[in-house]
Amino acid sequence: MEPFKIHILGCGSALPTLRHNPSSQVVELRGKQFMIDCGEGTQTQMRRSRIGFNKIVAIFISHIHGDHCFGLIGMLSSFGLLGRTMPLAIYAPKDFKPVFDMLLATFCTDFDYEIQF
Repeated sequence: MEPFKIHILGCGSALPTLRHNPSSQVVELRGKQFMIDCGEGTQTQMRRSRIGFNKIVAIFISHIHGDHCFGLIGMLSSFGLLGRTMPLAIYAPKDFKPVFDMLLATFCTDFDYEIQF
C-alpha cells in the first residue's frame, strides 16, 4: 500500500473555538492533496500546517452544513489570487450546485483556473 498522510485541520466543532475549528481534512497521496470538507478557517489552518495551496487537486464536501462548506468560496478566491491555473474538481451533493453557482457568479468571476463540479 502506498504511504499517505492525513492532516486534520478541523473536526468536531460546528462553532469555532480557540481550540477547535470546523471540519476540514487533507489527505496527501502521491504528491497530490485531496481536501474533505472546507469549514470556516481552513485557509488559516492550512498555513499553520504548512500545506501548499497548489497541491489541492479536489475538494469533497461531505454534506451541506455550514461547518463543512463555509470556507469554500474564500478558499477558491485565494487560489485565484495566488495565480492557480490547474483545474480543481469539487465533489458535493447535487443540491449544493445551485448555491455554489450563485456564489461563484457573485464573488468569483475572473479565475484563471477551471472548476469542475
